[in-house]
Amino acid sequence: MPPKSNYLSPLDWLMPNTYIRQILCFPSTHPDIPRILQNALPGLVADVQYLLSGVVRNGSPTGSVSLSDAYQTPDDLLSWQDLSSSLDYPTLKRANFSPGALTSAEILPQDTQPPLSNPAPVFRAQLSLIREGFLLCVAVHHRTTDVTGFGALFKMWASHCRTGGSEPVGFDGKWLDRRALFDLESVVGETPSGTLPNLLSPRELAVKVSKLEDANRSPVEFKTSIFFFPDATLKELKGAVNRHITTLETQTDVTWVSSSDVLTAILWSAIIRAETPPPGTYSPGDTSTIGVPVNFCSRYNPPLPKDYVGAAFFMTSATASWDDLISLSNPTTSSQTPNAVLLDHKSLCKLSTIAIAVRAALGRVHEKAVQNALSYVASQSDISSIKLGPPHDGVSLVSWADEGVYDLQWGTGVGRCEAVRIPAWRGRRYPVVLPRVPGTEASEEPTIYYRGQIFYKWQS
Repeated sequence: MPPKSNYLSPLDWLMPNTYIRQILCFPSTHPDIPRILQNALPGLVADVQYLLSGVVRNGSPTGSVSLSDAYQTPDDLLSWQDLSSSLDYPTLKRANFSPGALTSAEILPQDTQPPLSNPAPVFRAQLSLIREGFLLCVAVHHRTTDVTGFGALFKMWASHCRTGGSEPVGFDGKWLDRRALFDLESVVGETPSGTLPNLLSPRELAVKVSKLEDANRSPVEFKTSIFFFPDATLKELKGAVNRHITTLETQTDVTWVSSSDVLTAILWSAIIRAETPPPGTYSPGDTSTIGVPVNFCSRYNPPLPKDYVGAAFFMTSATASWDDLISLSNPTTSSQTPNAVLLDHKSLCKLSTIAIAVRAALGRVHEKAVQNALSYVASQSDISSIKLGPPHDGVSLVSWADEGVYDLQWGTGVGRCEAVRIPAWRGRRYPVVLPRVPGTEASEEPTIYYRGQIFYKWQS
């Protein structure tokens, strides 16, 4: 039996049966890039041994997964190819590494596309050498990690590249320790026996049929694009909202909001405006409910490590009125100074209301709620009908902004990553906020998947 710290937790069981993928873009043309990356993998595998394993379906409890015995070698984890005849780095960079230019299936790691094998490999990477640079597409099975853990794996791999693969890189075994999500025998549930905790829902009710879905059933053409949201603007809006909160006469448990809350409110509003169904299909009193992931590492006591490699987020849901959401996307603004965005009082009130709803939703993910949910999952004989998070309307907003991939120095020959992108999605996908780019005003990068005619509404 593997050590308990290497088990997959009840939370890992509930993660999507897919891969987290990112494409890292590097300007290096060093001739030893494949060797440097490959030589660092034994060190990475020594740290995280189950990268040589696969995710296998379990019979008990039904719907759960576990890690197989190791069946691969470090050489199996990385493949490389030369695409310099079809892709060149300067062209990609001039186009800001447009998602439309990164659609080739060749750049995706092998064995990570559905249908997945059983076992499905935990880790795969595909190196593509292109003219004047290279692309590194990495895929990690979502049932072993989340974006925070994904970033920790990058951190370890980059460190081993710097040291040549053999020297210690400051790895801490606590990053792998899932026992805090297993040792729940002492947890006393706050929900009646047989009742789903608030952070879970029956799979058939997890995504409610929404008016947006009803309005968007016709065949569509999707387009991927990147929108830059200046950090200075976001900070100014956050400050305005927080000042407004101090003037509210109605008592609220929310006394402040973050930049992320404000950005979520703006994107949520833009989605509702862009996908508003035909007049008459909704009434002024209707509401929209979205799903929002919350990393709970810092909410645990003691906190989980900031480089925790396993999954450590729960979904929560926030609700706002359609009236507020739609009208916020048509505010009266005036720009008196560069990067200044001044909302009229009505729009500021609506932005504040929506951001407060987001902040209140995040507060529902706390240690006791997480423990109750995990204890419930661990006690079931069949988890296949359980979905992570409360029901929502099919809209979810995900932020990878805090992944510090741009801060990593991969050593001589590899250098630093200049851009992070996501491989092409197969269908409509709501915004993903990519990692912050250091030293730029555009520190928030919402990457949005939308049908063609709706895409243009986003730009307006």
